[in-house]
This record gives sequence, structure tokens and C-alpha cells, in this order.
Amino acid sequence: MTLQSRMKRLTILWIQTIRVKSLMRGFVVWLMAALAGSIGISGIATAAGWQDFSQDAKSAVRNAVFTKSEAVHESAHQVTDADSSPVLEKDIRLTSSGIPSNCFDMADDCQEELDKLRADTLASINLDIHVTGVAGDDFPCECRLEGEDWEPRQFANTTMTWKAAGYCHKPLYFEQVDYERYGHAAHPVAAPFFSAGHFFVSAAFLPYKMGVELPWECVYPLGYYRPGDCAPWTVPAPAMSLRGAALEAAALTGAYFILPFPGPGF
Repeated sequence: MTLQSRMKRLTILWIQTIRVKSLMRGFVVWLMAALAGSIGISGIATAAGWQDFSQDAKSAVRNAVFTKSEAVHESAHQVTDADSSPVLEKDIRLTSSGIPSNCFDMADDCQEELDKLRADTLASINLDIHVTGVAGDDFPCECRLEGEDWEPRQFANTTMTWKAAGYCHKPLYFEQVDYERYGHAAHPVAAPFFSAGHFFVSAAFLPYKMGVELPWECVYPLGYYRPGDCAPWTVPAPAMSLRGAALEAAALTGAYFILPFPGPGF
């Protein structure tokens, strides 16, 4: 058997297998749809009351309904004969509903309350909270404090002396005074760039700032605006310090000899 004939045979077998699977799948889908339809139809029939009663059961149900209607009619007729005045329709309704006969006198009151309930709409709601009525009857009387001499409170004399706070902190070399202390802010788009520029410039001049304020010194928050004051936007001037300049020069010189900078011929 050549390779071509073998491939042809395998192709035919594959096509037949797919057809059989398709037929089986279609049969299963049809069977499930038929089962679901039968279950749905039987459920609807049961909910709608399509029971197959026998003739005896149908006649028994018909006789029971007819007997109940006759009993209601007879009870209403007896009430009409016993009273001199004709019975109202609502009294007959109460009788047919199985309510005792001693509740007939409350029919007018029930109708009156029902009319009040129907008349109570949203338009009749009053949101007025003012006190109205007669004092002593509708609300308690107001007891006024009169005829009393005013006496001031007797406070003891105390002496209070103020002393400036002595708290301090170490130098803040990367502090943004306008942003962090006073709450000023630039445009939301430009603010990150301003903060990044301030950080990198402060990092470049960190030796100079460490020369102006030594790391172990205590810095007091004197000279700043107090919280709540209207602090203007200011640009602080850089501090002039020979010690800071010397440290900055020493840091640059050491970085030049320590870091591997490329030479002139690179």
C-alpha cells in the first residue's frame, strides 16, 4: 500500500468519524430539548390546575360550591328578615365573609376610618415643628428664673508665666519650606518637576549645606510663620558660609580623584 492510498484511507475514516459524532451530538441535543419541553409543559399544566378529575370528583366539587353559596344566601336573608331596616351591602359582605353578626354596628365606623385613610395623602403632611396649643394643657409651662441677683464665679487668682519651647531637631537638608511648612503648591503637573529639581540640586550641594549646619547641631523652628498665619510665597536666599564652601570644594576634589572619570583621550 502506497503512502498516498494510506493517507486517502485515513482521511475517509476521519470524515466518517466526524459525521458519526455530529449525529450523536445532534441526537443528544434534541433529546435534552424534548425532555426540558415536557418538564416545562407539565409544570405549567400543574400550576394552571389542569388536573384530570373523574366524573365523581367533578360533581363533588360542583355540589360543594353550590352548597356554600346557598348557605351564604340564607344567612343574608335571615338577617334581612330579623331587622326592620334593610341590611346594607357592606353588612351582607361581612356576613358572607364569615364575620360575626355583632360586628355589624362597626361597619359605619370602619367605613369612616377607611375614608380617612384614603384621604391621608402626601399633600396633607405638615412639616411645621412649632409648638402650638395652650400652655399647661398641650405642653408644659415655662418656668422662668426671675428675681435672682447675678453672682459672678469666684475664680482663684493664678499667675501664669510663659516660657519659650526648647524643642529642636537636626538639620533638614532636603526640606521644602513653602511646600511642607506653609502648604503652598504649584500646578499639579509642574509640582513633581519642582520637587525633583529641588532634590537633585540639594544632593549636589549637600556638602555645602552640611558645612552651613553641621549634622549634630540642633535647629530651632524660630523665625518661621506660625500655623494658621498667612504665609507668603518666599524664595529663601542661600546662606553664605566659608566652611560650607571649603567642604564643597573638598568633596568635589575627592570625587575627582576617587571616581573613575574618563581622561582627555577617551
